[in-house]
Amino acid sequence: MKISELANKANVSVETIRYYQREQLLDIPSNQTGIRQYTLSHLEKMQFIKNAKLAGFSIAEIKQLIQFDSVKDRTTILALSEHKKKDLQIKIQELKSAMTFLQSLVKQCKSSEQPECPILEGLKGDC
Repeated sequence: MKISELANKANVSVETIRYYQREQLLDIPSNQTGIRQYTLSHLEKMQFIKNAKLAGFSIAEIKQLIQFDSVKDRTTILALSEHKKKDLQIKIQELKSAMTFLQSLVKQCKSSEQPECPILEGLKGDC
């Protein structure tokens, strides 16, 4: 299949595929006929990358995961995944705090009778 077909089947853009190739997550097929032909293996790798990103893994971490053997490296994979879970829990708490803060500022702006929106002053607040 051509790169456009791979992109369509993987539900990503052609540029995303090229980006993953530049990042060495996805190999570039040979160009024997003048047109690169992508295989089912490429599609499967794209699905792996998409799922790893969905799980919160960075490009660098996905590079590691791709290299692992599911039997030999099981302990390492588990440790990396447990660490990622902790990172995500921290990020979730940070996002919840950000949402609470922003909701408060928006509420102040909506209820304020002053001509200035208090959001900007609120963002200047305590460090």
